Amino acid sequence: MGSRSAPAKAIAMGALMIVGLLNPAVGSDFRLASGEQTGTAAAALSQADVPPLGTPVGKPLKGHTAQVEAVAVGKRSDGTPVIVSAGYDKTVRIWDLDTGKALGKPLKGHKGEIYDVAVGRRSDGTPVIVSGAADDIRIWNLNTGKPIGKPLKARNGLVWAVTTGRRGDGTPVIISTGDALTRDVEIWNLDTGKLIGKPSVNPFAFTATQLATGRRSDGTPVFVTGATNGRARIWNMNTGKPLGKSLSRCGTCLVEGLAVGKRGDSTPVAVTVDVPGSPAEEGSTPKSSIRIWNLDTGKPIGESITESGTTMEVAVGQRGDGSPVIVSGDGGDLSVWDLDTGARVGGPFTGHTRAIFALAIGKRSDGTPVAISSGLDKTIRIWSLGS
Repeated sequence: MGSRSAPAKAIAMGALMIVGLLNPAVGSDFRLASGEQTGTAAAALSQADVPPLGTPVGKPLKGHTAQVEAVAVGKRSDGTPVIVSAGYDKTVRIWDLDTGKALGKPLKGHKGEIYDVAVGRRSDGTPVIVSGAADDIRIWNLNTGKPIGKPLKARNGLVWAVTTGRRGDGTPVIISTGDALTRDVEIWNLDTGKLIGKPSVNPFAFTATQLATGRRSDGTPVFVTGATNGRARIWNMNTGKPLGKSLSRCGTCLVEGLAVGKRGDSTPVAVTVDVPGSPAEEGSTPKSSIRIWNLDTGKPIGESITESGTTMEVAVGQRGDGSPVIVSGDGGDLSVWDLDTGARVGGPFTGHTRAIFALAIGKRSDGTPVAISSGLDKTIRIWSLGS
């Protein structure tokens, strides 16, 4: 998700206490990256060979010179599973998910901080990276690292979040969000780079900093937005129009994390993280809530998961046995939750020295399911989601 951030997304606790009902000004973003969930195993490991849950896989990936705002996972045309990362150093980087090695040189072109990345495919099968930044949206060939076409200019320039998907007619698209001034949600043709229709106006005068795509049980392609006024909303990807009322209405919260996935019974869901704008008691840390929503009905599923700390990112995927899980980032630690029951199944796992800003879930070529995290300490880390 994800993500993109505040000049210090170091809303690191302290800033959370003052944001309350305020919109972020240009240059401050409260969104964290949740990456795409892709990847299938080329050669499956037996359960006995999969590293235990929470085990670090390889060494931290280093190279970024500033906070890493976003991570996503995908595959090159030759089947190589990759991590794509981006951040405040204005670069996009590609890493081999199996070896942890950088693939090629950093991708440069953005003049502003990069807040989000996503991975998708054009109609001809070309795998691409989409990056959203303080200046524009750019499309890159995932195989070669070269830019595709000219930068896409959002109406207000600034882009907090991007994601990719396919409309009902098969058209591959980019979805992006701007700031509170225009309140735009824009849909772009991923093949041509052209805007599809007019920007959809978010009906709430707050910045949508979270985006995720999915499908309802009837096949309707949708995207979900999360905003700085605590509201999450489901939109029809075909029409660009909202579906029903907003999911949550915590007027004093921020939607800091957002992911889409499926429960064990195949129910499509959206998972959000609500973070209060101020603590319940003076001197205390605001407690965040992880909430699960039925993507078909927009209704909550089960009780919210309350964290003792401030969770600021989530990703949804599967463990090696196929069980659906939520991975959350709380400060510099990771936790894993059963998506069906809401029970914690692992963590907290430590390693990051500062706040986590982005999470993604994928698989290595040997079948090891992994979570990828990044953040303020400028590193990217890989964790086993195995037995």
